[in-house]
Amino acid sequence: MNVPALRTERLVLRGLERHDTEAIVRVFAEPEMSRYFAADFSDPVQCREMVERRLAYTGPAGTGHWVLELGGEVVGLAHLRPTKELPGHLPEIGYFVGRAYAGRGLATEAAAALLRHGFGALDLPTIWALIHESNVASRKLVRRLGFLDVGGGEHYGGPHRVYVAIRQPHGNLAA
Repeated sequence: MNVPALRTERLVLRGLERHDTEAIVRVFAEPEMSRYFAADFSDPVQCREMVERRLAYTGPAGTGHWVLELGGEVVGLAHLRPTKELPGHLPEIGYFVGRAYAGRGLATEAAAALLRHGFGALDLPTIWALIHESNVASRKLVRRLGFLDVGGGEHYGGPHRVYVAIRQPHGNLAA
């Protein structure tokens, strides 16, 4: 996978690699981490299959999957990649932080870094987020970063809100 390393105040976002598999299994080990998914990634077999699918990604340069590291420890997973859930394979952002690290603003830092990368280095005009209807924290996060709620629908096997961030000529809130 050819994604650049990104840094925030506290995190390093680096490309997902095969040796990260067991760390990602630990991140998703609690059933609560899968509550917004159609799959149960607390099942190590399903989680390893998810990691394998992400490792097999071959999309546009600069897009893909990142692990989130805090002090050298893998604490989450994120992506910026074309989605098959919306017409035109629009660029979609996603982020997952282990429950032990929730509530510290790490998902916000990671998402903001991916927005800067997408709007800056990749020159994307828009970045989309599909957030499960029940995921109130994530819905608040994307609104804080300047995403607009443009509707809803069935995505990834459940009801999701569709959000879009539009590149601004003089920067974005996430910058």
